[in-house]
Amino acid sequence: MLKQSVNPDLSGKKIAGLIILSLMCFSFAFGDIINDIPESNGASIPCENHNIANIVPAIDHLSRDNTPVPEYEFIKLPTSIMTSYYDYMPGSYEGFPLQMQTEWGDGYYLTFFGQPSTTSTRRQYWAYLDSTFDLVDWGTITTNEIRQGYGGIGIHPATGDCIASWHEQDPVLGYGTTISYDDFDLIEIPGFWSFYLFIPPEGFEVNEYIWPYINIGPSPLGDGYVRVYQSAKNYSHNTFGHPCEDQRIMYMDVENYNGASLLGLLDIANWDTVTVMTDWRDYDCRPQSQTFAIDPTTPGKIAIIGYNSWLSGDVGDMPVDEGLYVWESYDYGETWDYANLHTDGPTNYFYIVENIPGFEGDAGLLDSVEVNSYGWHCTSNYDSNGDLHWCYLQTYGYTDANGDGHHYVNYLPMAEAVWDGNCFTFHEVPELPGIDPLSGHSVPWEIVGDDTLTYTTIGWSIYPGASNSLFHEACQRNATNVENGWLLQIWADGTYAQLAEDGVPGYEDYLEHPIIFISVSGDNGDTWSEPIELTDIYYPDFDFSEQITVYPNVYDKIVDLGDNWGQVFIYYYDDNSFGSYARDTQGLNNGGQITYCSIKVKFPYPGAVDPGHININNLSLTNYPNPFNPDKIGTTCISFSSPIPILSNHNSTIKIYNTKGQLVRTLETSAGSTPSKGFAIWDGKDSYNNDVANGIYFYKLQINNGSITKKMLLIR
Repeated sequence: MLKQSVNPDLSGKKIAGLIILSLMCFSFAFGDIINDIPESNGASIPCENHNIANIVPAIDHLSRDNTPVPEYEFIKLPTSIMTSYYDYMPGSYEGFPLQMQTEWGDGYYLTFFGQPSTTSTRRQYWAYLDSTFDLVDWGTITTNEIRQGYGGIGIHPATGDCIASWHEQDPVLGYGTTISYDDFDLIEIPGFWSFYLFIPPEGFEVNEYIWPYINIGPSPLGDGYVRVYQSAKNYSHNTFGHPCEDQRIMYMDVENYNGASLLGLLDIANWDTVTVMTDWRDYDCRPQSQTFAIDPTTPGKIAIIGYNSWLSGDVGDMPVDEGLYVWESYDYGETWDYANLHTDGPTNYFYIVENIPGFEGDAGLLDSVEVNSYGWHCTSNYDSNGDLHWCYLQTYGYTDANGDGHHYVNYLPMAEAVWDGNCFTFHEVPELPGIDPLSGHSVPWEIVGDDTLTYTTIGWSIYPGASNSLFHEACQRNATNVENGWLLQIWADGTYAQLAEDGVPGYEDYLEHPIIFISVSGDNGDTWSEPIELTDIYYPDFDFSEQITVYPNVYDKIVDLGDNWGQVFIYYYDDNSFGSYARDTQGLNNGGQITYCSIKVKFPYPGAVDPGHININNLSLTNYPNPFNPDKIGTTCISFSSPIPILSNHNSTIKIYNTKGQLVRTLETSAGSTPSKGFAIWDGKDSYNNDVANGIYFYKLQINNGSITKKMLLIR
């Protein structure tokens, strides 16, 4: 097999001058015509806050009995790989462009795209770090001077070879995806990248699948094989004028032993292909934030989870509800049955909360506030219970008379949606200081005495002066250690930057300095820690004052170091000017540094609890959807959980009451995905199978020695 050098300083000298000139001409002619940055979903319009004077500036007071900030320390201090003048999202949108060798090799691969000068072509790069995180080698994967980007990687376990995929713009065929691999196993040294397979579009500018990701999981052929997946989204526009973003999944089974050849990856005939969501195009249903996850606890089970927008509204006979969805496959991704497609209901928001702060909409004071998702550069992971976690940026807002959504720009906390196979639940990360009496969720406001205090919290790196535009980037990532029940979320937080823009004293230094935040959980996401402010300008052991830390990426597996310490591998973009010249000409065209680091974190231990007693204050109870329309959605799922097993040793019931205190119905409870979780389903009927009237209903969980009550709104 032919190998090629990847040293970026030498690669140009190895290509004949005529080829260089011809490729550069094609690059200049075609390289910037297609902008492979997705458009805004248009589903949520920023709007100003009501009564900004009552905002509490110090987010140090946000805690609501969360786990304290965990202990942590740097294993590898931030280290620059290269300067890039493409100052936007150097990693993939919804993938994990960092991977660790497992069965063979003890190093780390990462991939990113970069532009080494203001006039050069954007290229896909790789880097390899040894076990101590020292940089061994790096460079471009290919010698082609063609616009490339948004790559993903996976590791073949038994050889340690890195499998990479990215998209590039062929000067003749248009945008397509690629597959290549580094033959580390050859002499146990990285940098022997194969020639690559180019997968062209299905006709010029027709079904141009780009933004590719690589995932590697179990194979139906058994332990001697792994299945390699390449998933990509359709960049071609539908008849409504929007990118389709339906998904193409290619897969093949590869032998998994030391010395195995991966040459078969470069033959398109060896790949099987399935397309998902193609029929959604005709209705302008855009499935954004399609993350691909493999369940390590259930061989053959994989899922796509994300958010679907109806960009042209309801055009009739819609194939899927708008909003959150999860689609599962149980045969290693070979078939996708609509029976395994689950959505969060007919509303385009997750749930509603009481309008305690007094927000106003276009028609005056709002009765309630809708909670929804914003930002679509998210990832997902399965936990040790087989529950699927999808991280997102949470909004509070309203839908106007035209059906357009609006969100208030000072309230955008981090959150996660969890699918347990029966219900969706939603967690703020970490929990916020107030509790909403309608939904039971934590919220960024609370009543203190006679005052309603609201707390600024913004989980993205919003650019100065850009609260009402697209000059921002939400970039949320999560990671897990399945064996220990550890979870992690990482994001670039703009709360201090927003406070500086609002003119709050004491935050002036943060006007152009978002901070990479990390929150962790030791109990599969039931509780989350107060965040680590990883890149704070006042961090005592490293000078972050001159860094602008944006676009964090993380290795999706937390490495167990023992004694509840977990290792986390990160890279981010250290911008030289706060903004994105590449995306919106916002900020200077002066580049920034691709920077990596590693930390270790002390994960919280849930602690032993007396199994003979349940503290009701430790119970979690919620229902979804809320409001609940039985005529449209059919049922609402009432779910509850506890730090200890509750169904195996205790009797539990859920009773529904009306506002007069009259018992409407007693529901049977069922076990959830673990003994510490349970749920019940209500169809909006009383004990005599009659439909109940519109209004507020209370649902009460009774477990042996105590009870907890929440309320829901039923509408028809």
